[in-house]
Amino acid sequence: MKRTLAYTTAILLGLGTAPVWAGPDDNSLAWASDSMPSSIDFYTHTIREGIVLGHHIWDTLIYRNNETNQIEPHLAESFEWIDDTTLEFKLRQGVKFHDGSDFTADDVVGTVEFVTTNTTVQPIFFLESAEKIDDYTVRLKTKGVFPAVLEYLANVVPIYPSDYYAEVGPDGMSRQPIGTGPYRVTEIVPGERVSMEAFGDYFGGVKGKPSIEKLEFRRIAEFNTQAIELMTGNLDWIWRVPPDAVQQFEGQSQLKVESGDTLRVGFIGLDAAGRTGDTPLKKLEVRRAINHAINRDGIREAMIGPGSQTIDTACAPPQFGCSAEGMTTYEYDPAKAKEMLAEAGYPDGFSIDFFGYRDRPVVEAIIGDLAAVGITANLTMLQASAIAQARNEGRTPIWFQAWGSSSILDVSAGPGYWYDGSAVDYARDAEVTALLEEGNTTIDPEARKAAYSKALVRISDQALQVPIFTYALNYVYNSALNFTPVPDETPRFFEASWNE
Repeated sequence: MKRTLAYTTAILLGLGTAPVWAGPDDNSLAWASDSMPSSIDFYTHTIREGIVLGHHIWDTLIYRNNETNQIEPHLAESFEWIDDTTLEFKLRQGVKFHDGSDFTADDVVGTVEFVTTNTTVQPIFFLESAEKIDDYTVRLKTKGVFPAVLEYLANVVPIYPSDYYAEVGPDGMSRQPIGTGPYRVTEIVPGERVSMEAFGDYFGGVKGKPSIEKLEFRRIAEFNTQAIELMTGNLDWIWRVPPDAVQQFEGQSQLKVESGDTLRVGFIGLDAAGRTGDTPLKKLEVRRAINHAINRDGIREAMIGPGSQTIDTACAPPQFGCSAEGMTTYEYDPAKAKEMLAEAGYPDGFSIDFFGYRDRPVVEAIIGDLAAVGITANLTMLQASAIAQARNEGRTPIWFQAWGSSSILDVSAGPGYWYDGSAVDYARDAEVTALLEEGNTTIDPEARKAAYSKALVRISDQALQVPIFTYALNYVYNSALNFTPVPDETPRFFEASWNE
């Protein structure tokens, strides 16, 4: 990769002319990433690119202000707790959807009714119901006590136009999205790009009114292609730039290189429960051996770079309830891994299907480490939506997973998602699930932390996954762009602008 990008850079510099940047000239911004959900209906996926699009197309009742780091009213004017399980929202008046219709309490009730009565990929497990008090007052009822509900409402419950969604459903919303957000979708080419324009009637709220007139998202799978498009002016912004490629952009006056930490973690999922059959992964000794086989520090340093950290626990360090205290530490020790495999009955190793969907260099490094201890991992790389389906259907014995917790600063969105007994749970450990549920539903913060800590210790002791690293993101973008990275891995282009 490094040689290819360096060669590309040399060619571009050798042309002797600067790229023509369309963005500043026509107040547009083109950005790219390597994944795109098959459906951009927010509730049908957990793909980061789709989440980013969702923040630009739709709005939530409350939203996090990046300047204050506080959750503030957004579609709502105010909110208050009526009791331990009931929130009342006073809604903004005069807010318009992209089709010109008015936003009212009916849309909140309709959205909540849909996501609480239908199975959604983006699970809204914490809400029970919504009640309309009047046209601009609504009450939300949680499923029991759930202290983290404000985090979730601010991130994963965008409000849809209820009549439209009832008519067209998720497929129609994906083909022709309608929201109240700062940008209106003008064109979608499935699997390739999404074009948007600033919504002239946008109310502003916490997000503010956008400065950039047009946005275009493009799915470009290969990083080298992204780099060429950026350096020739066909793109204005890219991210997930490999550490060894960053230096190729530095020193170019038309580009700015910036790094930022994130909530995203990378881990290896293991089928401890035997959902894919009677595989070696059902044996604790094998799972522990795999933990010892992976050179986590080496992979992190080579593939992710500065700003990331190696982790021993199944959560993102900034999340409420995440603790490394008491975790089992699995040092990189291939010789020990081989011994443990032999003791488990696999002196010659074994062969197993391995699934991935992004970060192929990381996946290949993991497979190399497994091969070194005798485990042959047969790689299948899928698109994000395809691996999610395969995983939910119980067809992924071992896989690499990047997880951003939907930008939620709470353990309930990390291990609380992966070990809840649902289709994504490959441990089916009743003790872990019960402890996480206790943490999710306990009001006292210290008691919550204690329950989460016990769950995390058991996940580690039973080697239910291989936690590897936190992600740090490298961004490269047009130096004329005013852009600020945020830790929740959701670039807010509605806050960006071009230098005049």
